[in-house]
Amino acid sequence: MSQEYVTFVRRLSQLSEGKQTLFIKDLTPGPRKYDTKLVRAELSKTASDGNTLWVRSETGYLYPQPWKIKILEELPPYVAGQPWQDVFAAMLQAK
Repeated sequence: MSQEYVTFVRRLSQLSEGKQTLFIKDLTPGPRKYDTKLVRAELSKTASDGNTLWVRSETGYLYPQPWKIKILEELPPYVAGQPWQDVFAAMLQAK
């Protein structure tokens, strides 16, 4: 059964096909709905297999075309860095 996830991006241009590290929210109904995970995943606009990834802007705008996502690895629920540091910048430093 295919699962659905959502991610939020500052700019759609930040998302590209291939391997990405990103935060996703699980959209599966039930007590775990909206759980957030940090994952390393393979993204594709055109793949026919994989789970569905909906993309929203920071303001909540839902982009009309979903992506496909294959989760390769679930990462720890924290990102090393300073409390005031931008989380996306900290993720880039951790690579």
